[in-house]
Amino acid sequence: MSQAISREERIAAEWACERLVKQFAQLNDAQDHDGIAALFVEDARFSRPLAPEDYFEGREAIRAMFRDRPQRLALHIMTTILIEPTSATTARGRCYLMYVSNSDASAAQPAPVEGAPMYGQFDDEFVLTGEGWRFSKRRGSVVLKG
Repeated sequence: MSQAISREERIAAEWACERLVKQFAQLNDAQDHDGIAALFVEDARFSRPLAPEDYFEGREAIRAMFRDRPQRLALHIMTTILIEPTSATTARGRCYLMYVSNSDASAAQPAPVEGAPMYGQFDDEFVLTGEGWRFSKRRGSVVLKG
């Protein structure tokens, strides 16, 4: 850590950043593009797991990417979330991702999974803003694919 923070600040940061990770998954699955964009700072960087070096730069570009991609019935299952505060206003983290989907966004449920699950991770950077903790950088990557 670059500066000392209290136990309470550490716990609050870990909780808030872990909550962002979980919100991202649920908002993504609900196709709530505005909600997803609100989790990021204005100048954030985001890359999808299938294209980890292809960043979308800025909140509006992130919103547009989610809005304009083909819609699918999907579940993003985030697990093994570990957050490390690096100061009173910054943190980094990693979570593992399992992704399953069906190309028919309106498929009757339970819908069959198309293809094999994808397993990956997100490496995150967080910053505390006047609106609370937000993603400043989110880099996805695929680790295993069926």
